[in-house]
Amino acid sequence: MIDSGFRDVTGRIEYLLAESPIAEVRRIRVEQEGDRILLQGQVRSFYAKQMAQETIRRAVQNLHIVNSVNVD
Repeated sequence: MIDSGFRDVTGRIEYLLAESPIAEVRRIRVEQEGDRILLQGQVRSFYAKQMAQETIRRAVQNLHIVNSVNVD
């Protein structure tokens, strides 16, 4: 069974990314593995990669962000 607290965090993160003005950030995938939030996908700049990470920082509470987004 999925912990509803974890699902709520993942849902908030997905919502924040979906609201980004940067189109590439809206396509980033989110997974949760224990106390880690994993960001995955492909963007064209380090700026977009960093913006994805900073966009979700306020929603992750005590979780660790693993930014595995690739820059093309």
